[in-house]
Amino acid sequence: MDFTPIYTTGVPFWFFLTAIITVIVHLAFSAAVFNDASRLKENDAGPEFVGPWLWCLAVLGGGLIAAVAYWLIHYSAISRR
Repeated sequence: MDFTPIYTTGVPFWFFLTAIITVIVHLAFSAAVFNDASRLKENDAGPEFVGPWLWCLAVLGGGLIAAVAYWLIHYSAISRR
């Protein structure tokens, strides 16, 4: 029997690369939402429901789904503005 260790197959590399890309995307979206929510707060236009920090943390943890929720609440045609 050939017991080739898993680390020689290259699979962990792809998992690691995917994790790094995911972290970078979450950080980028989180920073963008924080900047936008801060700008809205300075202009007395929002943000809705919670402050910029909580939106930032929500997007950091929730990723693209939370970023889409932020956009729907603040910028889409279904928003109150």
